[in-house]
Amino acid sequence: MFDVHGFEMTVFKLLIGIILIVLHLRLTGKQQTTQLTPIDFIGNFILGGIIGGVIYNHAISFAEYISFLLVTFGIISGLNYLTSKFMSTRSLVMGKAYTIIEGGRFTQDALDSTDHKLDPVEFLAELRGMGIFSLSDISLVQREANGSLTVRRKGEGGVNYVLVSNGQIVSDNMELAGRSDKWLRDELEQAGAGALENLFLVELDAHRHLTIVDQSGLTTSSAISDAAVDEVTTVTEFDDPGTQTATLEDFIPADTQPDEASSQTNN
Repeated sequence: MFDVHGFEMTVFKLLIGIILIVLHLRLTGKQQTTQLTPIDFIGNFILGGIIGGVIYNHAISFAEYISFLLVTFGIISGLNYLTSKFMSTRSLVMGKAYTIIEGGRFTQDALDSTDHKLDPVEFLAELRGMGIFSLSDISLVQREANGSLTVRRKGEGGVNYVLVSNGQIVSDNMELAGRSDKWLRDELEQAGAGALENLFLVELDAHRHLTIVDQSGLTTSSAISDAAVDEVTTVTEFDDPGTQTATLEDFIPADTQPDEASSQTNN
């Protein structure tokens, strides 16, 4: 016989679970999929398991069900707070940004690193999705910590880097920008920005300016003092076959001896 009371309780538990998840997303400001961290994705799997397992188990009381959900929300929020406040925890959980192509060629780190395996097929598919159909058009490609790609075409401007977030130095961006912690602290001191721990955001833009935002929202801009100290590395860029000029050797078979080729030309 159909249990009306049991069905109503199951629907009620499901509705409460959905409402609590929506409220959690609203309170954390993460309504978009791109805003979710790896902790959020793992938490969503756990929440789905709790809701799916509890709503059909009438041995678990409604109070216990709500308690499980609230404890899970608290753990997810706590871990996200740690990743936002401590860069070491953020790198451990979310990974680090790294450079795939620099100066028009693949970096050795992208090819050899065991931490991030580069799949050429998937990589080129991502580029095509961004409207880039040739490696010869690219000057710089970086994989961000959230998995997205930052691409700079040849002839375009530079890339900006967030060097400080919520009073913490973003170490992977510092590496990508080729800067040190000492350099950053010296620049902030010259700009009169105060203690690094009291800053909300520090950005290094493509025009060699630091944009400094403190915890009160006050924003200042300062030109860095060593704009010409970046190390320049000579690299071999990808060649565009359409720009290469054919030579006579291109039409001479590989097994043809030089004297034979000369005699054929004279004849």
